[in-house]
Amino acid sequence: MLLPDLGDISSAVATGAADRGVLPIEHTILGSVQASHDALDAAPEIVAVAETVIRSQLYLLGPLESSLDAVGDVFCHPIALAQCRKFFRAHPRITVHSVLDTAASVADVENLADPQFAVVAGRAAMLSHHVAVVAPDIQDRPDTQTRFLGVSTSRQPLPPGTPARTTCMITVDDVPGALLHGLAPFAAHGINMRRIEGRPTGAPWVYRFFLEFDHQSGDPGIDSLLDELARTAKDMRWLGTYPRWNAGRRGSIGWRSGSILPVD
Repeated sequence: MLLPDLGDISSAVATGAADRGVLPIEHTILGSVQASHDALDAAPEIVAVAETVIRSQLYLLGPLESSLDAVGDVFCHPIALAQCRKFFRAHPRITVHSVLDTAASVADVENLADPQFAVVAGRAAMLSHHVAVVAPDIQDRPDTQTRFLGVSTSRQPLPPGTPARTTCMITVDDVPGALLHGLAPFAAHGINMRRIEGRPTGAPWVYRFFLEFDHQSGDPGIDSLLDELARTAKDMRWLGTYPRWNAGRRGSIGWRSGSILPVD
């Protein structure tokens, strides 16, 4: 099933309405997807069990037989707009209308059948509706990619030696050197932290930090690292350890019945 709000996805998995969900976690142009980090934080029942990376291809789609010269109004999700600003700067006569539900907008363009209206969407929308490609690959960069996390309520063990990634969250005291002290176990164990993302907790000027690091599953040093993080930080939550995405295959997420994804 498709849900428009990322918080709804984490809630559906946490309550058992779906057995697995997919959240976009970071983008090569836009950076971290803050709403997904907040959705993970708000659902302590869920854990990260998989990841995949997908190339972001955006198309300008219109009714059959339409052309770029005829397009005057375009429906576009704000995240998609941020990825194709160059295209719209090159076509200033086009008015862009912000929408939150791309799937519904594609259906509207199909049903209106008016060449003045078009929509920015991905390949899936193009294949599932009777619409034409008015302009292909309108994203600013051809190598744009989005990384997704698969989430569930059940941790999945990995065979020893699997190239893995761990995601966790820590909160530290608001005192000088607290973050440095909280991250000291990474240096002590020789673990390279891949990413850190700070998000507000809701309490005034108190922040929670999402940490990610790569390693081999079964490494006993990782358990020691997590134990030390729990001791040095004010609080710590292990969000999950999962197989790292490999460019030679589609990814580690299983796209199957019962999973829920964000509407794109």
